This record gives sequence, structure tokens and C-alpha cells, in this order.
Amino acid sequence: MALVRSRFPRAPDGVLLLDGWARIPVRSGQTVTGSLLAAGVLATSRSLKYRRPRGPFCLRGDCGTCLVRIDGRPNLRACQVAARPGMQVESQNRSEQGSWEPSDWLDAWIGRSLDHHHLVLRPRWANRWMQQVARRLSGLGALPSGDLPTMAEPEHREVRVVVVGGGVAGRAVAEALGAAADEVVVLDRGQEGDAVFGLYTEEGVVAAGTDGRGSVERLRTFSAEHVVLATGTRESMAPFPGNDRPGVVSARGLCELLEREVLELAAPAVVVGRAPWASAYGERLGVPFFDLDQVHEVLGTHAIDTLVLSDGRRIPANLIALAEAPSAASDLARQAGAGVTWADHAGFVVERDAEGRCTTTGPWQLWACGAVCGVLEREAARADGARVGAAIARRIAAKEHAS
Repeated sequence: MALVRSRFPRAPDGVLLLDGWARIPVRSGQTVTGSLLAAGVLATSRSLKYRRPRGPFCLRGDCGTCLVRIDGRPNLRACQVAARPGMQVESQNRSEQGSWEPSDWLDAWIGRSLDHHHLVLRPRWANRWMQQVARRLSGLGALPSGDLPTMAEPEHREVRVVVVGGGVAGRAVAEALGAAADEVVVLDRGQEGDAVFGLYTEEGVVAAGTDGRGSVERLRTFSAEHVVLATGTRESMAPFPGNDRPGVVSARGLCELLEREVLELAAPAVVVGRAPWASAYGERLGVPFFDLDQVHEVLGTHAIDTLVLSDGRRIPANLIALAEAPSAASDLARQAGAGVTWADHAGFVVERDAEGRCTTTGPWQLWACGAVCGVLEREAARADGARVGAAIARRIAAKEHAS
């Protein structure tokens, strides 16, 4: 059963092949995840330890639960890769390809007691054999095969300002700088495919690499006087039984997917979360919404089919969209030595002064703005980015005047 469908029905451009046998229609403008959801496919991988079905969650390229093997290349995020006719897509961490999976039988037999550390302890030779099996079951994907991507020559540039994040706050920083900076580089995974993976203070570089979407892999490093973190937020998981089943997705990510790929819901869906996010996303998606305290469990095997409420009601649902408070994406800030503090509405947010500067030591001045600092409302984040950009522009102008 299709979970989503195109708002404007049209003939597919071709098909991709899933696990060597399932023919999935492909339409231009859709990601692999969008195409799979339109074909009713949710489970694309297995968890590392217990081998339980996993499917897309955040739908924004952050969580990694939608990792698949594409044309021989492992560990690609299906929600970030454009689907094309003839593409060979394989689900990962399966014992067998196709619809049958021996891990299902093992999980049903052992259930929640599955723990390879205490499984088959005696005799000793059998325990050694069991540990070998466990090691083979773990790991992420298999080695690449077929034609590998071309590796471009590493590129290094010296610039005045590097902005990490191309959302409303990051773009506002760049716009506020204008001609005040000789050169401003905005690094954004969603726009250019440049995923920043490190702020190395000892080496004095910002390092970014492609995320595997193209046929060419590249590494880019930058030296800068100012580095601005506008990394936004990540999706939060809500605690309830069954929250890891394929079909439990981020409400924000689902809305963005539907809008970006011109899709609409085609199967029963509900929103679960806390106020005010649950009601807002429920109205945006046009589906029922429930407070997290009302949820008892989610039922289903390879995909969900029922939301069970605490009062015993059973709500048919093939998609459950979680609408919890987002978590500030403060990992890079902490790597660079910036302080973080807890905020109830946004997790660990980056600490900064009134201008937006973070207290760090290193070759650059570190700044932060927008949702990573707890400023979640869109227009407020835009204004915050503009304010930080203006502060950087003043410092650049003062330095040039002094010289």
C-alpha cells in the first residue's frame, strides 16, 4: 500500500530495482526514500545488534536509519539521494536479500532476551563460534563494489568568513555581511552537498566533504578569521514501546519531504508529541494528533499498523509522525570548545555573548546564531542571524580601518 503519492499524478520516468527483484517506479524530483514510500516500502535496513527492521526516521539526512546500498556503494542516505531509472538499491545488514529474513525467526524465538554476550556460553568452542557469528552480524554495510566514485583533488581556501549551515539564520548572516567581507563561504549539505564534519582548532581548518550523493567525492578545507555556526536542530525521539519500528518518522521531516517532492499522504497517519508541536504538525498534515502521554504502544512488524492509546483505543496508522521539541545541533560547537547549556525547549544550546561570540580558543573567532542557540521561531532566527552578521561586519570594518 502506498504511503505517499504525487499531488499531480503522472507516468513514472522508469523504475529502480530494490534488492534485485522489486521494481519501484521513479519520478523526477523524488528521492529514493520518496519513491520507496510511494511504493509502500518502509524497512530498508536492520539494526546492528538485534537485527530488527529499520526505516527512515528524520527524513532530513541526519539520523542514518535509511542507509542503503546504491549501485554498489554502501551507507548512502536514501532520503538524500535522487532516484533515477535503472538505479540498483539494496537494503543493508540483511542475512538474505529479498522478502525473507532469518533474523525475524531468531528474534521471535529469543525475543527480548537476545544478547550475544550471554548466548551459547558453553562449551567454550561453541561460544567462540557464537562470537564470530555476532561479529559478522555487526558492522555497517559491506565493502563497496562496482564502479566507485571519482575522488577529486582536495581543495583548500583561505577566506574571511565561513558560515556552517544554510538555513534562514545562516543565509541572514551572509546577507548582513554583504560587501564587508572579502569572501564569505556558506557550507550547507542540503544545497551543495558539503557536510561539515570537523572544526579542527589545532590545524585551523574547517573540513567538509560530500555526502555521497554525486559521482565525485571531494574534500574541502577552509582557513578563516570568523566561523559562524548556524547548524539548526535535529529531531528528537519520543519514548514509547515500538518507537523504533519502520513507519515512525519525524513530523518536521515528513512535512518537508511532502513539500519538497510535491507529495501527499496516501495512508492513515497520526501525529504524536507534545504541545505545541503536536497540534501544529497535526493541522499542517491534516491528520489526528495525540499527546505523548496518551500513547501506550505501537503495533506492527516490518511496518506499523496501529497506535494503541492508554485508554484502550486503537487508531489505524501506517505512519506515526513524532512532533517533539527539537534538539540543538551543537556537536560542532562542542568540538571547537564552545560551551553549551541546557534549555528545555531545544536541548543543549550553544553559549554565546550578547553579540553572538562563543568563548573558545583557536585560530578563528567562533560565532553562533539561530536554532542552535535556542532561537527556534523562523523570523526570530532570521533576525538573530542578521544581528550576528552585522556584528562580524563591524569587526571586519574596524580591523581594516586600523590597518
